[in-house]
Amino acid sequence: MFFGKRAKEEEMETILIDTEIYSCMDNSCIGWMRKDFVSDDLLCPMCGNEMIQEIRELPKI
Repeated sequence: MFFGKRAKEEEMETILIDTEIYSCMDNSCIGWMRKDFVSDDLLCPMCGNEMIQEIRELPKI
């Protein structure tokens, strides 16, 4: 006879922090990126328009 217990899955807690990002100024574009990964020219990689600085709550990486 075998008695087993199922292992309880560990719940991953998502830690949200205020993060500086750059988002596209064009309303039809949803492009954005974290400040750490932005290019020097500050142009949107999806449409090529200018980007503005914002703060969002994002998961910690």
